[in-house]
Amino acid sequence: MTHERNEIQGMIPKAPQHVATIDTDTGLAEFIDRMRERDWIAIDTEFLRERTYYPKLCLVQIADTETVGLIDVLALSDTTPLVALLVDPDVCKVFHSAEQDLEVLYHTYGRMPAPVFDTQIAAPLLGFDDQMGYARLIEALLDRKLSKSHTRTDWSQRPLPAGALDYAADDARYLSVAYRVLTRRLAEAERLDWLADDFERLVSPSRFHVDTRRAWRRVKATHRLAPQAQQIIAELADWREQRAIESDRPRRWVLADNTIVALAENQPRSDIELADTPDLPSKTLERHGAALLACIERGLARPAKPLNPNAGPPDGPTKRQIKTGMNALGHAAERVDIPASAIASRQDVAAIVAGERDGRLLQGWRASVAGQAVVDAVETAQADAAGRN
Repeated sequence: MTHERNEIQGMIPKAPQHVATIDTDTGLAEFIDRMRERDWIAIDTEFLRERTYYPKLCLVQIADTETVGLIDVLALSDTTPLVALLVDPDVCKVFHSAEQDLEVLYHTYGRMPAPVFDTQIAAPLLGFDDQMGYARLIEALLDRKLSKSHTRTDWSQRPLPAGALDYAADDARYLSVAYRVLTRRLAEAERLDWLADDFERLVSPSRFHVDTRRAWRRVKATHRLAPQAQQIIAELADWREQRAIESDRPRRWVLADNTIVALAENQPRSDIELADTPDLPSKTLERHGAALLACIERGLARPAKPLNPNAGPPDGPTKRQIKTGMNALGHAAERVDIPASAIASRQDVAAIVAGERDGRLLQGWRASVAGQAVVDAVETAQADAAGRN
């Protein structure tokens, strides 16, 4: 199955033309009342997170087939109606690349929007590139070029700069059109139901719960350090994450990754040694020196084991088996004209090589489209290798 660059012009739904700025509680209540009568709505958000740990919601754009509402959440005192819409089980919330939108809405209101539809997840089932950005999808699907002039706008400033609201409106306006085109074509291809499991996983609140004990995964190249140094990184990263959450500051403002690595490698045991750590700001040393030394002591007291024993490049036989699985995945993807990366990652295939059988490649539509083929190829390769030995 191949997709044309453009839909037949007469089959592209009309984009909503009316734009309403909503900055009063009364206006919000009236707008939400209308939106709750819809089967679906398109949603986008604008937020800031450069100076905070949690993203700060500034604007919510909602569109149906006729109207785009620009909800200025910073001007409102009562957003209860908005929250009610977000969790209304009878209204599907349509996003593109929903991850960050869901994160900011969940952390702002403590409720997870549901049910949802993500056009970025859906598009590859029609042969579009995996992880396609919104502007690229709209151009490919609707032959409409969108402006990129406000991608770095400070959405917390009021009034917003000229053109910013038009830019924000377009993000929801054409999303409402893309949703209708995609769902029609997915239904025609009998693939619309394939997405249910993906969207259900997307709205699991556990995805946004922070486990500070696993914060070491954010520190690059941890696996390259000695096991004891890795344990120190685990303690320092845990402490940094907790401090960032408590102060609502970006983690890099608390302690940079390269400083964590330097502390883990040098393992200072006193204030004097700590002061010699490269790139450790004097203010951090003054405020948190004792805490950093305590982290290092705890790391040194932990068993000297790698944090992730499976990190690093696989051995020769494993690498060949992963390649075999990836080849099988590629062939399966070609048969259904879906990008292989939209079906599974190399990590998913490596998990099958390692003996795991509960990953996403063996669930839902992926299992029938490619999962079993990958398993069969990998198991055949493993049996052949065992026979040669």
